[in-house]
Amino acid sequence: MKRALPLVMLFTACDPGFRPETLVENLRLIGISADNPKLIPGETTRIRSLVLDPSRNTPSTVLWLGCEADPFNLNRSACANPEILQDPSALTSGTGTLPPGVTVIGFNDQASYSVPAGLFDVLAPEDPRRQTGTVGQLIAFAVAETVSPQAPMEELQALFDRVQRKELKSIIALFRVAISESLVRNTNPIVDALVVANEPWPKGARFFVREREPITLDINAPESTFEPFVLSTPTGDEMKTERVLTAWYSTSGRFTETSTALGEGVKTIFTAPGSTADPVPERRTGMLYTVFRDTRGGQSWREWPFFVCDTSLAAPAVTSVEWPATATDPVVLRGSGLASVLDLIVDGVALERGAYSEASGTWQGYLPSPVSVGQKRGTLHTRLCTRLPL
Repeated sequence: MKRALPLVMLFTACDPGFRPETLVENLRLIGISADNPKLIPGETTRIRSLVLDPSRNTPSTVLWLGCEADPFNLNRSACANPEILQDPSALTSGTGTLPPGVTVIGFNDQASYSVPAGLFDVLAPEDPRRQTGTVGQLIAFAVAETVSPQAPMEELQALFDRVQRKELKSIIALFRVAISESLVRNTNPIVDALVVANEPWPKGARFFVREREPITLDINAPESTFEPFVLSTPTGDEMKTERVLTAWYSTSGRFTETSTALGEGVKTIFTAPGSTADPVPERRTGMLYTVFRDTRGGQSWREWPFFVCDTSLAAPAVTSVEWPATATDPVVLRGSGLASVLDLIVDGVALERGAYSEASGTWQGYLPSPVSVGQKRGTLHTRLCTRLPL
């Protein structure tokens, strides 16, 4: 049996330099996910995307278009038209109206795709295509501009025209959702933790790395992420287990492996910024992104902040710790050099909203749920790439 897997096709201009594909510098759309990646006729799913643009301070916009699913799975859809994927203005052909079967299904993360309950009514009840299914095709149109969700079609047409004239950065992505009457479900991949130098990093903590330092990265995932399923072939049904592939991206730094498979022993080495070609970012902070795709259409992602350490800073020295009596009270650190505290780890989790106050000379953060209040033991992660027990 052919299985329709979601596919993201990105159409962007080539960088004249040799910047790695994993480097996120401008408008990028690196992930699309359906809350339910496999639908039964009559169901609706929310659609989300991971759109990034470090070059801008204002939000980008994603316009979502949905195409009616073809019960015969013959790929007869305007969403599959290569001309549209290359040139979004072809969607309306200058008329200000969308082709038949194409509708606007949302903006940004307020988007949903619905399947008519009678999608397969044109097929006989015993037709195997009801079980093998078809796909719902969607187009994500991301632009480096903030657009109102109430924008009329005329305004969207003008937007398409500006994209065609290359006056506005944009990305078009095609995504597919599996549809059938089969009751077999699929869920999006779930991951536990980022593994840094073979150590699961504390939840919510920024991982730290020295300039130009190569460090091994991996991902821990629960067994439930690798779902078993039945694959129908001409010779019979076969029991399979999903593979989950990970794509790596970052705002700075480099990877030896841009794609790895969870649980298969292949790791990537991340080399921190600090060279002439890859300078240390402003404020020494960056973001790492991992996008997970299973072999049946599930997709998810995680974002991991990192810090490039500065050994010229004064090391923190804590003289007292005030542990909270209630969940709304902060943990308060007093001492010297507290501006060099990066995170405070308690029960394997980083405190939330941790920050140094120059006015009070203290560092404060809040215990995350479900960590209980009361006196604790903790570990300071510092901006010097050191760890200090409390």
